[in-house]
Amino acid sequence: MILTRLKTFLAAIAIISFVAVARAQDFSFTTSTGETVTVSSMRGKVVVLLFSGVQDPQRREGLRVLASLADRFQGKDVKVCWVSVNSPSEMSNDQLKAIGGGSVVALRDVNQAAFKRYSGKLAQLPTIVVFDRQGNPFGQPRGGFNPNSDFINDLASTIDNLLQRK
Repeated sequence: MILTRLKTFLAAIAIISFVAVARAQDFSFTTSTGETVTVSSMRGKVVVLLFSGVQDPQRREGLRVLASLADRFQGKDVKVCWVSVNSPSEMSNDQLKAIGGGSVVALRDVNQAAFKRYSGKLAQLPTIVVFDRQGNPFGQPRGGFNPNSDFINDLASTIDNLLQRK
C-alpha cells in the first residue's frame, strides 16, 4: 500500500516537472539581420506570433491582420510578430526584411521548432499564438482565418484581457 502511494506520488511529480519544463522551454528566432530573439526576451509584453510562410495562401491577409493589431496596440506592452517557417533559401533575408517594418516584427523559425511546439495538433499555416506577459501561451493556437468572423476584434479582446492582468 505504501509502495503504491509512493509510486503514484513520484509519477505525479514527474508529470508536473515535465509540464513545467515544457512551459518554460525557450525558443529562438532570427531577424533578417541575423540577430537572435527569444521568447523569454519578450517577457513583460503580450506577444502575438503569427506563423506563416511563402507557401501560405493567407499570408497577405495575415500581414494585414498583424498590421491592424500593431496599430491598435501601439504604445502598449504588446509585441506583434510575423514568423516565417521558411529557410533562407526559400525566403531570403531581404524578403523577410520587406515583410517587417512599421510595428510588425518579422522573424524566422529556421528549424520550425517553435511552430511545431505551439501549433499543436493544427500544424497549419497560418497559426497564431498569443503569449501572456510571463511568456506562457494563452489559450489555444488559432489556425487559419475565417473570412466570416471578426478575427481582429476577437484577438484584440484577448490582448486587452491579458494587458489588464498584472
